Amino acid sequence: MSAAMTCQHGADHLGPPARLRRLMATAALLLGLGCTSVRGSLPEPEPRAPVTASETGWLAGAAEIDITPPPGYAMGGHSLEGAVGFGVWTRLRAQALYFEDTRGVPLVLVACDLWAVEAGLVDRVAQRLREHPGLEHIGREHLIIAATHTHHSPGLFSTGLAYSRYAAADSGHDPVLFEALANRLATAIAEAAASRRPARIQHHTVALPAVARNRSVEAFLHDPEAPALLSTNAGLPGCRGQPSSGGVDPCHAVEPLVETLHVVDAADGRNIAVAGVFAMHPTAMPKTTELYHGDAFGIASTRAQTQLADPEHGEPVVALFNGAQGDVSPNWDPQGRPSTIELGHALGRALVDAIETPGTPVEGEIEVAFAWQTLAGQRFEDAEGTPLRTARSARSGKGQFGGAEDGRTWLFERGWREGKRNKRRRNNGQGNKRAPFPWPLSWLTPPPGSMPKAVPLSVASLGHVTLLGLPGEFSTVLGQRIGTRVGAGLPDDRVVVRLGLAGGYLSYFTTPEEYGAQHYEGASMLYGEHAGVLITERLAELAASPRVERPPDFRYRPGPRRDWAMDRGRQRALLEIEDRIAVQLDTGPPPGLPRFYLWDTAPRWPSDDPHALTSPRVRVQAWHDDQGWQDYAPGGIPVDDRTGTLALMLTHVQDDAWRWGVWWLEPGASPGQPLRFIVETVGVGTTCSEPFSTDQWFRPTGPGVLDVRPCEAPAQ
Repeated sequence: MSAAMTCQHGADHLGPPARLRRLMATAALLLGLGCTSVRGSLPEPEPRAPVTASETGWLAGAAEIDITPPPGYAMGGHSLEGAVGFGVWTRLRAQALYFEDTRGVPLVLVACDLWAVEAGLVDRVAQRLREHPGLEHIGREHLIIAATHTHHSPGLFSTGLAYSRYAAADSGHDPVLFEALANRLATAIAEAAASRRPARIQHHTVALPAVARNRSVEAFLHDPEAPALLSTNAGLPGCRGQPSSGGVDPCHAVEPLVETLHVVDAADGRNIAVAGVFAMHPTAMPKTTELYHGDAFGIASTRAQTQLADPEHGEPVVALFNGAQGDVSPNWDPQGRPSTIELGHALGRALVDAIETPGTPVEGEIEVAFAWQTLAGQRFEDAEGTPLRTARSARSGKGQFGGAEDGRTWLFERGWREGKRNKRRRNNGQGNKRAPFPWPLSWLTPPPGSMPKAVPLSVASLGHVTLLGLPGEFSTVLGQRIGTRVGAGLPDDRVVVRLGLAGGYLSYFTTPEEYGAQHYEGASMLYGEHAGVLITERLAELAASPRVERPPDFRYRPGPRRDWAMDRGRQRALLEIEDRIAVQLDTGPPPGLPRFYLWDTAPRWPSDDPHALTSPRVRVQAWHDDQGWQDYAPGGIPVDDRTGTLALMLTHVQDDAWRWGVWWLEPGASPGQPLRFIVETVGVGTTCSEPFSTDQWFRPTGPGVLDVRPCEAPAQ
């Protein structure tokens, strides 16, 4: 069976049965046969003429863009156990922040509601920036693009062969999705740069306890730094409803800190943007949820935006970056929508609280460093001069296949448990890691040549703040060690901020001590027990002696192509979608909710317009006799498709006509208050529901179902 045949049938089009297609794709992967190629060039940036930014020395701008794809994509992060997105709970977004010093040197930070950002996507964004006039001064080295790591964003855009195959329930690389994401991210950066103006920047840090917890306490306790961190956090509130491990509160085994860069207009002091950093897996929602969303991070950034909204200028951009979160989970109790909302609101309030506390002005210049670091088969010395090595080949450990402590897979009960390790250490760099399967199957986990052998490393100084791009999921203590090691080579006034899942992705990185425990995180570190030490040393070198080693060209082979399609298999999955969503979102019986259904045209996909809708935009309005219809925002939180208050789902497909359902998940308003849904559709214009109130929403057409009305009509 040839790779060309695998590509021909791509997604779930008519052709071979689904199981046969999967076998074909797997065969192509194992044989190293790729049907897609991502390639391009990275031109040398052209220096800008020096400018006078302001008394503070900075120009800054910010922009946000919607990156939600159309329904039908398998979501990345939960691998084969993940779901397919058939609608929206919170929209997926990317926030871009642009900085420029008086010499014209730029720095771009982008936070994306994606499960990961791989190097190939960042390379393509850097290339596509040349399509925007005036951005010739921005090179690959000036970009730090990071994922929040939501597991309810699309897969299938990976440029790594293994992640194209295994990150989502479907396998393959969708070039349309990949190019659409690159186009939208480049557009957001261009819009942020176009909005630049004289600005002031301050750095803030506040504590946020009991929102995140360590999910791998046993491995954490192997680190000599563990007692000091536990002692530091001992006076903070602890976890509720979570069992202690060996007498250790999991909420004390993390760094419960929120760091922010607050950017304000130098002329009038109004908010331009807030860049926040908090270390936590955004997995407060179960993996079964069949709607796209940003999880607790999406809720948090929206909460902060709405809380900081200015009546005259609107909302600032709030970009929330992840940190060293490899062993950090949300402190949900239980996992689901209520906990996600609660944790997201707490994190959003902390972002606002941070910028209201005394901060440190950020002054100085921008300096960037960038280099690729090979991980496979490296010999090096650590800070004490001890010779170390990494493994020549990527290998998984047995504990990886059973899942993390708060996300077990079906293999866990079949023996693939954490802590399984070899009694005798091997001298191939993999230490005591136990293979998940007997030889020769162990040779195929992962398949040879499927994993990247190198990762990109980014270091950027924004005045006295040094930002490190961590290309994967780094554990709490490894993140601490990196910060300490990098800081030791910098002036004493420098602040080191670690941005996780930034610039590239290569699974987990832990300390050697945690690796020796072979829990999920250590078993997932592919290039052996010292790969995290190698990253630490190379980041320290880059920070102390900045350099740029940017190759002129890039090329990736993601593997077999898979094209998006709302085919018959996807349409069959819609038959009971509402019953499943009610369970997944814990709404209770759907007839008890205000619901609105409407027909719309299918989204145009692909589209050259980076702002084109891929699903309707929805919000709720309230009628006021003196103002007419106004957006409804009880407690300052709008009822819309960003805040987690509404759910939008695809219910029927008839050729190019799609039927959507909108639910108000927790309706609340004064009895008799006239309300309505207002929908910006994909292709039929703005549509509204008939007016209703929270005590009178039942209609003869069915309980909780509202009819379509002209949006210009007054309340009745």
